[in-house]
Amino acid sequence: MLSQKACIKYNDFVQKYQRHIYPMLATRMQRLCAECDITRALDLGIGPGDLSVFFAKQNVCQIDGLDINPSMLDLANIKIASLDVTNRVKLVLGDVHSLPFPDACFDLIFSYSCFHHWQDPVQALRECDRVLMDGGVLYLVDTYPDVKALLPQFEQQLDEYSYREIVKKAVEESIEISAIEHFLACASMNAYELQPVDFSEEELVAGIDYINYDHQLIIDSPRPTLWELIYRKPYVNQQRKKLL
Repeated sequence: MLSQKACIKYNDFVQKYQRHIYPMLATRMQRLCAECDITRALDLGIGPGDLSVFFAKQNVCQIDGLDINPSMLDLANIKIASLDVTNRVKLVLGDVHSLPFPDACFDLIFSYSCFHHWQDPVQALRECDRVLMDGGVLYLVDTYPDVKALLPQFEQQLDEYSYREIVKKAVEESIEISAIEHFLACASMNAYELQPVDFSEEELVAGIDYINYDHQLIIDSPRPTLWELIYRKPYVNQQRKKLL
């Protein structure tokens, strides 16, 4: 678990280099869930709170922001309070491997750059499936393992050793797509899409005002560096039809 100092340094890195990604993801989530009636959502590994805050600006649902690290929750609490969404974003200390929620209570579960931290991905996915309502959506985003080849580019552009270590650790801990597919099969989660994140023009525009041009990471890559998992939990009656 990161120390309080390391959590603060991570938040500094996010604000300096990654602030634009969160409104882009929030807009993407809103589009993906356009046909869903979202009343309650769960942010797994809320960290400093950026994705929940931007999603709260676009959606009136209640959001539970879970993190295993109290220091991350402290940072998220400051951000949520400063942007006046405290009444809709509730912070929860907890572990993805044993979620402190009853069955079928969320319409949407989302998480950015957290999957590679899960010690037992199969158990964590099962917990997500348990607390997700029928017809609900699980949306996970993380880094492709082949981004390792781009580490020299990252290191040249990051102006602090601690920032380089944050990126290096995330990339080195990233998980192969074949392994993710195996985890999903073990968790009996079949109704999913696993694909590169290819932002639309609308999503790119959503993040344009938050790009820090003095510290923007320019990456020469032939493909997106992020993958996304979109799992839509089947309705019980649909499962019965398949059995018949």
